[in-house]
Amino acid sequence: MNNPTKAIIGFCGFLFSTIAFSTYAQNTNSSATMEVIEEVLVLANHLPSNVKTVGSSVSAINVGDFARQANFDVSQLLRTIPNMSVNRAGPLGALTQVRIRGAEANHTLVLIDGVEVNDVGNGSEFNFAHLAGADISRIEVLRGPQSARFGADTIGGVIGIFTNQAKEPGVKTHVSLESGSFQTHYGSAGVSVAQSQGENLWAGQLNVSRIISDGYSASALGNEKDGFEDSSVRGSLSYQWGDASLFKVTLNQSEIDAQGDEQDFDFPSTATQGLVIDADQNNASKQRFANILLQTEYFGWQQQLSISENSNRSRFFDTGTLISGLNGERTKVDLQNSKIVQAGDLTHSWLIGVQHEGREFENIYPTIGGANYAAKDRQLGLVGEYVLQTPNRSVALSVRNDNNQRFDNATTVRVTLSQNLPQNLRLHSSWGQGIANPTFFELFGFTPNSFTGNPNLQPEESTSWDFGLSGSLLDDQISFDLTYFSADLTDEIETVFDMTTFTSSPVNQTGSSQRHGWEMSLDTAISEQLSLSAHWNFLHSREPDARVEVRRPEKSGSISLHYASSNDLSRVSLQVLHNGKNQDSEFIFSTAEDRVTLSSYTLVNLTASYQLKPNVTLYLRGENLLDDDYQQVFGYQAPEVGVYAGLKARF
Repeated sequence: MNNPTKAIIGFCGFLFSTIAFSTYAQNTNSSATMEVIEEVLVLANHLPSNVKTVGSSVSAINVGDFARQANFDVSQLLRTIPNMSVNRAGPLGALTQVRIRGAEANHTLVLIDGVEVNDVGNGSEFNFAHLAGADISRIEVLRGPQSARFGADTIGGVIGIFTNQAKEPGVKTHVSLESGSFQTHYGSAGVSVAQSQGENLWAGQLNVSRIISDGYSASALGNEKDGFEDSSVRGSLSYQWGDASLFKVTLNQSEIDAQGDEQDFDFPSTATQGLVIDADQNNASKQRFANILLQTEYFGWQQQLSISENSNRSRFFDTGTLISGLNGERTKVDLQNSKIVQAGDLTHSWLIGVQHEGREFENIYPTIGGANYAAKDRQLGLVGEYVLQTPNRSVALSVRNDNNQRFDNATTVRVTLSQNLPQNLRLHSSWGQGIANPTFFELFGFTPNSFTGNPNLQPEESTSWDFGLSGSLLDDQISFDLTYFSADLTDEIETVFDMTTFTSSPVNQTGSSQRHGWEMSLDTAISEQLSLSAHWNFLHSREPDARVEVRRPEKSGSISLHYASSNDLSRVSLQVLHNGKNQDSEFIFSTAEDRVTLSSYTLVNLTASYQLKPNVTLYLRGENLLDDDYQQVFGYQAPEVGVYAGLKARF
């Protein structure tokens, strides 16, 4: 670590300790209070609901709460949410996976402003590297199977990403600039315009961003840097009339170019066989989605029509030569009708909907003709949901039937309950079913010489339940939640490797995968300026043969300490993230094992910000300040200490 970096880290530590001590001294004789904000969730069911009336296990991050969340890397933010296992294979821009409650990465559905963005070409996963430049305002995470509401690929849960939107008349602009370690530079600019016409409102906005980074070597055996570039643009145009009518068009595109290293699978084997070594490889990936949204109201029923298209294009190069490529496209037409009826203290809400989804996939492999193929499928889903709310109770029931072109039809159900108790306590519980369809890779194969698809695969199915107790203590100074969950996954798809032919193929496993654990979270106001939030997870995740599932730590958690000065101009956040030891796959033929245990690691991050003017904020951010040496994926080095300085301005 160089001297300037040490100085910056030392200054940040001194700054935090000083303000924390002064805050304590100022408040030792005063009663601490916590500002209670009635948080509204939109993912839990079709009726926007107060967080205290939702039976599902759900968490939210308000990214606009500056200094707490001054980070464009969404995967870092997700680590502060219970039971989120995050893995990135190398530097910024590398494939970034998120697993919820031990489920697979392709069991997590990701929505950006309501549009599904899972990549049909990339095994139905979403690569979170594509969110590097997004202008995000809020994140919601809904844990547990959600197929009864959202369809397939929701066994683990749903992550909702919400970007900043123009809401008030006028012209507003924003600029963000940041530079720091690994020669990383980030810039973002946007403008929004809203014009009222009586009770109606026109609104339009445009946001562009650019990130470049020299990175570092993903290989622990080399020193060739793996850089990253990202360019993204998002625009929308909307017209709102009356209280319940809206027409909106949204366009979004991101392009990334991520350099990377390779695993050594040369034959005959070398001394580095199975390890990550320096290589001149890169992945050029483009993601684009468009959405047309229409909302109206007739006869007391709210109608919503959403038409969306999400396309992904990936190209993999080695020393400048195209090796392979993937194209994936998803189109959705979603029509919903909902109605709310108020009867005294009772609120009844119904939703009925129909959804058509089409998927197309193309595999490109220039050197092997048999690996080039295209495929497509479609499904039609019918969904119904009922929500009952009273002052002390909330019940929600969701039912969905999917008519699949390629697989057996599926019916899924989800039930949630929230019940208030005396002493500011609340019980919440849910039971649900989830499905995940086989990917095009698994059905048709990637490379005939080494991987053979299995067109007879069946969807994976999961049944899960959770039960939790939440509440507040000491006049809402402390809030907490304790939740236990259990899930059984059947027909899990596993890739079986044949050591005699050196080929592999996917199969549905017999038996069931068992996942259960605890989620604990705590938020407390230490003083009027100082607050603390923390969570801790225990996860038991086993395959049908009782082996531990890879890339899922048994123990993980985070502690965040937030300070705001009395005039609210200065803010400091100290964040400690712990990831327990976990197993990962090993591909070294010279050893008898096929698994390796990755050591636990603890990351210490610090962010300090100062509001220079009412519309200009300066900040300083440090990551992995203890310079912990760790790996999130076997063979791929994680970053050392990183220090970044930036500016955010809104006019």
